[in-house]
Amino acid sequence: MDIGDVEKLVAMNKAFKLLRERQKENLKRYPEIKSIAKKIRGVRERSTGNKELLSESIENFERRGFDVYLAKNKEDALKAITELLEGERVVAKSKSNVAKEISLREELESRGVEVVETDIGDRIIQILNEDPSHPTGPAAHLSVRMIAEKLSNHFKTEIVPSAENIVELLREDIKKRVENAAVGITGANAITREGAVVVVHNEGNIYEVMHRPKRWIILTGIDKVYPSLEDAVAAAKVQSFFATGEMLPSFTEIISGNAKTADIEKKLIKSGSPEEISLILLDNGRSEISASEFKEILYCLGCGNCVVNCPAHSVYGNRFPGGRFALIDAIKGDENILRFCLSCKKCKKNCPLEIDIPRMISNLREGSELYNFLISHIMWLNERLKVELLKVAFRFQ
Repeated sequence: MDIGDVEKLVAMNKAFKLLRERQKENLKRYPEIKSIAKKIRGVRERSTGNKELLSESIENFERRGFDVYLAKNKEDALKAITELLEGERVVAKSKSNVAKEISLREELESRGVEVVETDIGDRIIQILNEDPSHPTGPAAHLSVRMIAEKLSNHFKTEIVPSAENIVELLREDIKKRVENAAVGITGANAITREGAVVVVHNEGNIYEVMHRPKRWIILTGIDKVYPSLEDAVAAAKVQSFFATGEMLPSFTEIISGNAKTADIEKKLIKSGSPEEISLILLDNGRSEISASEFKEILYCLGCGNCVVNCPAHSVYGNRFPGGRFALIDAIKGDENILRFCLSCKKCKKNCPLEIDIPRMISNLREGSELYNFLISHIMWLNERLKVELLKVAFRFQ
């Protein structure tokens, strides 16, 4: 561990503390969020793995003019996206955890396609070649000083270390980079049985990405389907609160088809961008998980509150992604990562849907619970001591 690692941990934990404080304060204003979350838990139980619901949703999307692709795995999804790009050399992209799951940006870049991340945090991660530390706040582990210093090297000009200056610089950079992008790629917070896509965001960038002139590609998991638009919007409110501390995101986009007009003889005529909308629904093991003892993990809304409250992640950083994300890694074969888990159960306690991550981790771990508890705590205490000593040595507050 060096000074950079310590600075990242300090910055990340400060950011997470700020989020927890904002949640606590706004919970007084929006106490109903807990009852909404309880309702959504029931919706997720009924929807996850529901093949009939998924089939009906796909039928309605196609009826509304979406091109729908079912991707069995990463390779299928990448093949579909590559074909849809049709030789495009620049693509505008917004934040998407499913895109990260299939390493979309890296795969497209290896094929000679310039992918421009349009979320500020993701753009920082992209330029600095960093790993994200949180699903909705990927650059939370980077201090303003560190970002400014590294961006100064990248852009070959001195950047004043202030959040306002950095955001302004990156906004201009993104605007120039996406000028020639005819295709945009986003994720989706939810899709619904009626054939609607729900996307929430705070920066306003998704509006620009989804309205590229040629095509909008939506990449999401088959587990994101909801019975109704009302359920999807309620879930988005829960996700927003626990991801940012605010009850509502700045923007909630609800899309159920291409732009069209019926002002002439009530004939529906396409009018506006994009010309085509493609929806790629990724399985990538979700069907198997939904039929297993780990089905509950697919109820996840992706708010990242399990990460924010994970004491192991707070000292190990990306070596232990925390909560749901560590469990997914283990389910996919990296069971060794669970040695860092403290069995503190804070992930379940702080999950808005009370997903029992501790139970699933316990089922995957080898050895007795007592042994795992003792070893993980000894490792954690040792690591935390090193971090605290290095903070003193490097004079971090």
